[in-house]
Amino acid sequence: MVYFGIIITFFYIYIKKTQLNPKEWFSRRLGWGVMFGLVSGVFMVKFVLSIPATEKFTGAYLIWLIFWRGLVYGAIDGLLLSSFPWVVTWRAFDVSKKTLGKKIAFGFLAWLFILIVTTAYHLGYSDFRSKKIIQPNIGNTIISVPTLVSGNPIGSPITHILMHIAAIIHCPKTELFLPPHRG
Repeated sequence: MVYFGIIITFFYIYIKKTQLNPKEWFSRRLGWGVMFGLVSGVFMVKFVLSIPATEKFTGAYLIWLIFWRGLVYGAIDGLLLSSFPWVVTWRAFDVSKKTLGKKIAFGFLAWLFILIVTTAYHLGYSDFRSKKIIQPNIGNTIISVPTLVSGNPIGSPITHILMHIAAIIHCPKTELFLPPHRG
């Protein structure tokens, strides 16, 4: 709960201090962002389903987990780990006014920042202070593609949400898809 409060406060301060218009950013190429988010989400769901299932939850608790850890946590993580570094890069370098070639180059720069944020975030979990840090970076690269390709920040949270929901249903005791891993 503290995590969500901190991240939402952080986003709020960034939006106010930089005069970001979220409605404007989320409405640009919205159809493309949603479409790429869903397509990438299907890919991530297939990946989740390819690993062994774990003991499952049922009933009201499963519904709660789908809402809280799937929808809410997935959206916040998708925004923080993928969309936010992209938006900051795009705005800092005024990329929307650049040529297609430069947009692609800045897309790679945004991806680098996405990897830095993803690595820093996951190093906060002792589980990932090893070679396992590669796994979330590969996964978040796939999750970031919808935002990087569409130029809309909604695609990555959609993909992240779908991945979390699939993990909650198929393998809720996973050590990979659903941090925090230990209570």
